[in-house]
Amino acid sequence: MVIGMRIKELIKSITLTILVISSIVLTLLIWNFTPDIADVDSELAKENTKSIGPRFESQINQVIAPLQLVHVHGTNIEGMPATREVNELSDIFAKQHINKVVYIENDQSLLLRELSDHFLILDYPTDIPIAIYLSDVLDVQAKVPNHFKFNRLIYDIDSAEHLVVYAIDETRHRAVKMTTSIKTSSAKNHLEELKMALRPYMNVSTNEDTVNKATYLYAPKAPENLKTYRTIFNHISVEDLNAILFDDTPIVRTTKSGNTIYNNNTGVVNYDPDRKTYHYTNLTEDEYSTRDMNISIPRTFDYINEHGGFTDDFRLFNTNKDQGLITYQMFLNGRPIFYPNQLNQILVSWGERGIFEYSRGLLKTNVTIDNGEKPKKLPTLEDVRGALASSNQVDYRKVEQLVVGYRMVSKKGPDNRLEIQENSQFEPIWFVKHEGKWYEFNDGELIEQ
Repeated sequence: MVIGMRIKELIKSITLTILVISSIVLTLLIWNFTPDIADVDSELAKENTKSIGPRFESQINQVIAPLQLVHVHGTNIEGMPATREVNELSDIFAKQHINKVVYIENDQSLLLRELSDHFLILDYPTDIPIAIYLSDVLDVQAKVPNHFKFNRLIYDIDSAEHLVVYAIDETRHRAVKMTTSIKTSSAKNHLEELKMALRPYMNVSTNEDTVNKATYLYAPKAPENLKTYRTIFNHISVEDLNAILFDDTPIVRTTKSGNTIYNNNTGVVNYDPDRKTYHYTNLTEDEYSTRDMNISIPRTFDYINEHGGFTDDFRLFNTNKDQGLITYQMFLNGRPIFYPNQLNQILVSWGERGIFEYSRGLLKTNVTIDNGEKPKKLPTLEDVRGALASSNQVDYRKVEQLVVGYRMVSKKGPDNRLEIQENSQFEPIWFVKHEGKWYEFNDGELIEQ
């Protein structure tokens, strides 16, 4: 009995000691606790960022995106424009990795000896640094050649159990072969979901660098049932953009041409009310913008995205490393939209610490609907190819891409101003990339955009 009482007292003492120690520890933790406000600050910064559209809405895999997808299975060739469903093909890389990287180079046309007869092609409108694409778009890490850029990806979906991806540069002389941990069945399953949208495509050779299945140009064989769309635009406020780009209220003056100039000690804006275009230059940055696209592409994407600047389906369309200039272009239904005075584009260059130049059209689509007219049938690819090959004004060997896009048509009023609420249309038409520039194909002639 006495022993039992002693054990009970001992247990009480131990329990009391534990409670006292726990109380002391909790008190010390409370005294020394410093809340982690980094995430709070980040969210507040996002909320306080001025914007012209929904902030941080665009995903980078929807902005750094292809022009088209082509499915080659033996002699059967099909394809489609790069809709959002096509861009979601990058999702198969989630939580995957690259096991092996091999660099391939040929003096003449690239020859991929191990490429099977069943593969997917993703063609891009401009060359993209592979390191940025892997890390930012696909979220995978791999040791790849420094400064290698590509404008075509080939997914070999029949060569082995695991997906092999080839990144091919614009010269069609170099490639990076990447063996992944992705099951080829994943790519085939995604392809199965797209099959209803695939249409007959054809391959084209334009010179000695485009002479095999890995290097041919590919385009729709006979485009038909293409709708014209009518759209009504909203106007982006100049004051909203000024609030983003200027630290304080700028001085305003009007030039003889009717343009409005805004400026202060940090920057200057030229606003053209007739053309609906806006051009900003940062005076605090060096006149030479960054030439390294590994820096410029992700930073310009983040900058535009944080103030809601991707007001429509804008995609990376051109990278000019000589000028440090990046072009994001408007798309509709996975097809690029062309317009002569840059209403369809965002042009931006990055300086040492921030934006150096920023130009854009000040229209954003509000409502876009089928115009109700009979769908168009365009010239066949063979007709386009034949006209280009026989033209005295075109060097057929320098044709780089052929796509069906939209020509943006906006009516003008009696004072020559754009009537943005009246019957602006997106009309389907052939476009040709020739010597690095895009042209509208019109009855055998190329009209510069």
